[in-house]
Amino acid sequence: MDQKAKKVLLWILDLSINVGVILILVFVIQKWLIAPFDVSGASMCDTLNYINDECESGYGEKIIINEAGYIFSEPERGEIVVFKADMEEDKYYIKRVIGLPGETVEIKNGKIYITKPGEEEAKKLNEEYLNGDNFDNTKVFFSNFSVFSVPEDHYFLLGDNRKASTDSRSCFLSSIKLDCKDTPERAYIHKDNIRGKAWIAWWPLSKLRIIHGPDYLLDQEISESLAEK
Repeated sequence: MDQKAKKVLLWILDLSINVGVILILVFVIQKWLIAPFDVSGASMCDTLNYINDECESGYGEKIIINEAGYIFSEPERGEIVVFKADMEEDKYYIKRVIGLPGETVEIKNGKIYITKPGEEEAKKLNEEYLNGDNFDNTKVFFSNFSVFSVPEDHYFLLGDNRKASTDSRSCFLSSIKLDCKDTPERAYIHKDNIRGKAWIAWWPLSKLRIIHGPDYLLDQEISESLAEK
């Protein structure tokens, strides 16, 4: 083999190794660190998919989700997460974490109340991120299905656009179906089903931002007892 052929062969080999390394890095990054996600539907308006002063009913904003964060920590209340309601399904949802493992979530008079493990007093969740149509206006899908006891290692999740969100209230089933009461365990999402946390919204560029969780007052002095309602 002449010198020129050797150089070509070495160049091809070097290129192949570099491409292989890049592909492996991309796979590792997308599998365990970060990944792109297209937000579809109006269930998280006005927080996500609120473009040009209106809710986008189809695909709208593009975000990056942090898949590595929950390797070292657990989801926290208020974080927006991407998950599967059922690991056997291909569909991903994006909602906000409301109830944590061991807590009781009650929906009453349009408001959300949280009772923590070991406590008796239910405290109102201050959801200032909701728009005027949804603030203190969370409806239940079934009149006798308004109290949710979150199992260990599971989470209760709601969309910010409560009037147009399929979430834990309906066991992530269409409102046409009425079998949520027969399968109440579907109202809660196991931590293993959560793929990651919404981190950065990058498209459209005019909406570029880091997605922060709210600073709840639930754990401080602001509370309302259910007995007062």
